[in-house]
Amino acid sequence: MYLDHHSLARIERILGQLKTQVMLLDANGQVILPKDNRRDLQLPEMLTRDPTRPLVYGGFTLIGTSDKQPLYLCMAGDSQDVQNCIVVCAELINMVVASDAAHLGREQAVRMILRGEAEGTELEGIATEYNIPMERPRCVMYFHFQEIEAKDAMEILTNITSDEQDVFVEVGRHSIALVKALGEDEEFDELEQMGQATLNTFISETNSPVYIGIGEPKQHIADLHDGFVEAKTAIEVGRLYRDEQQVFVFRKLLIERFLRDVPEDMAKKYNSLLFNRSTARLFNEEMIQTIKKFFENSLNLSETARQLYIHRNTLVYRLDKVQRNIGLDLRDFDDAVTFKLMMLLGRNVHGRKSWN
Repeated sequence: MYLDHHSLARIERILGQLKTQVMLLDANGQVILPKDNRRDLQLPEMLTRDPTRPLVYGGFTLIGTSDKQPLYLCMAGDSQDVQNCIVVCAELINMVVASDAAHLGREQAVRMILRGEAEGTELEGIATEYNIPMERPRCVMYFHFQEIEAKDAMEILTNITSDEQDVFVEVGRHSIALVKALGEDEEFDELEQMGQATLNTFISETNSPVYIGIGEPKQHIADLHDGFVEAKTAIEVGRLYRDEQQVFVFRKLLIERFLRDVPEDMAKKYNSLLFNRSTARLFNEEMIQTIKKFFENSLNLSETARQLYIHRNTLVYRLDKVQRNIGLDLRDFDDAVTFKLMMLLGRNVHGRKSWN
């Protein structure tokens, strides 16, 4: 369940009137309130299985606000008074969320569609009420900001498009989704150009990083949820395997999506065939950067040497050294692909831990 800043402010006022602190957590266990206590907590499995029943756990009482996509409350103590108090708080929060959902209008409607919270006749009713076409080519773009909040970024992003059918919605404290209507003559590749232009604009105005994911074009409104998931996945996968980029297109990450599904133990096994103690000195930072640049230039020796400011023979010497040690000639396409895949599998082991 997503709370916009209006709903969050109302809930903060309610919880602030209690003498005992009550923490509000999202479905992943991240503390939302109090704002000065941001951290991640492990939600007990018993709580997630039956969220609306108060659970006493480790000297705390916890409860979810609903069975479907709940928020969670955590309060110190395990007495009956504490349990009664937390039940009342959960009901008050449900009332706030229900009240705001009935009045937030088009933005809330689009947010529900993106999150897959509306389907069938309910989806048709929402589309009719808010004049959202059921059938129209659209694409979901996802913007994730590391340092600024979504409500502050919204002012900048709303200037990048003038189409009235385009809708921006906050989907997280640091995230915004854009449902972009596609014109009949508009090419999908133009969206990547738009993403790059948006990135440049945002960096120039805020000097803070933003990551942009672009999902597949969708014709029917019911498929926008899939596009939303694809755009988020593009960022997650892209940041893991293409850390030099900030704009990621879902359809261009086919190999990376495949690699992400490789189990960690298998990824570690194959990665260690090339990257191990015996090759640690060979694959130092200079060699890795040389190989990456060689791949970026489509195995072009002359262009790679020029960009690295080294003699072509020096580059050849380094590639020969790799071939002597591991038996792969990176000038050969098949060997280069093999090496690249084994290298990327290392991200499954080392990179994923910093993500999830």
